[in-house]
Amino acid sequence: MNKKNSIFVITGIFLICTRFWVSFGTVNIDISNDIVGYILIFLGINNMKELNSRFKKGMFLSLAGLAGAILSQYLIARDWPVPETMYSIAIGISVVFAIYFTYYYTEALVMEARIQEKTAVTRNYQITWLLMSAGIFVHYFAFKSTITMWSILVEALIAVITIYYCFLVFSTSKQLYED
Repeated sequence: MNKKNSIFVITGIFLICTRFWVSFGTVNIDISNDIVGYILIFLGINNMKELNSRFKKGMFLSLAGLAGAILSQYLIARDWPVPETMYSIAIGISVVFAIYFTYYYTEALVMEARIQEKTAVTRNYQITWLLMSAGIFVHYFAFKSTITMWSILVEALIAVITIYYCFLVFSTSKQLYED
């Protein structure tokens, strides 16, 4: 794993875990598009699949996440009789793949640290992942398609935790792979 691969995966994780919606009338556009995020993740994790089985599973999940992101964009772009329901379904698909992929990526890094006998490096990964995924999950179920002041604050909190997770993974992955 090199720095470029790590940056691709981390940037992709940031894009799939955050939502920056711009609304034009009834049309919602996600600036931090999950499709771009999963493409970046695939480009980065493709070279890591030989390191351990969880990286390999993460690579397959990035492809499944890409398919889910394309389906989500299709559901959002179509003109449905009840667009709020389709929007909620699309976001639900996105949430499931984001949580599932980040879990396996976190576990892959922890497994690699155990293999290299550097478990102290990944000590805070699981707690940080839990906070990030819990925030994403709560945001989806609490607010679904409504945009309120509370949903914006929760989204901002998710963005902060995601940035912290990405910096934590990036700084500690240097210790795992660039010694």
